[in-house]
Amino acid sequence: MFFRSLALLSTVAALFSSNLAVSAYPTTSGKVRHVTVGNATGGTIFNPNYINASPGDRVEFTFNPKNHSVTQSSFANPCTHLSNGFDAGFHPVANASSWDLPTFSITVNDTQPVWVYCRQAENTAGSHCGKGMVFGLNPGAEGSNNSFSLFQQTALKIGQQLVASASSASVASTASATHTITQAAASSSKSWSDHYDSWNHDDDSWSYDDDDSYDNDYKWRRDY
Repeated sequence: MFFRSLALLSTVAALFSSNLAVSAYPTTSGKVRHVTVGNATGGTIFNPNYINASPGDRVEFTFNPKNHSVTQSSFANPCTHLSNGFDAGFHPVANASSWDLPTFSITVNDTQPVWVYCRQAENTAGSHCGKGMVFGLNPGAEGSNNSFSLFQQTALKIGQQLVASASSASVASTASATHTITQAAASSSKSWSDHYDSWNHDDDSWSYDDDDSYDNDYKWRRDY
């Protein structure tokens, strides 16, 4: 009886040890790939700007100063949020030395390319995407028609167009303001001129009559 009880206790202890080991050391199906969003000085970069990962891997984005997003786009429209694509939202960070920098993770489901950009200042001359702040997950090889280089070049062209558009709008606004000021000045000058001409052509003008008594007598005289 004693030996059977001892054997039972040994079996229970073995099962307990086995369950504890599984709980303490869970297995994982993939690797964790780390990507930095921005840098300590608020740079508009992803580092690295592209990676190749396998299904089951997890990509963890760590946000740095100043305020960036991790937003899914498409190869054809690198600076536009893909419908139903993920978006981490904005994560303002004041100090890169903080120990608890915000993170955002995605799990790789297949080897299809996934395109990402920062949508800070979207559709403006200050667009982070337009400055080349884009990221590629499993992009095509360099030289292919869906390489990371082509994706980033498209983003940079969009940025150039946004800057040119903003510059044209600024020039047009300045020209419009200058025209308005010129019109206002011309209108004011014409008003003064018309008023002057009206007074100048008035037949009635006054003069001081300095008579012998010097009685400060002001009289009206008609000039012909």
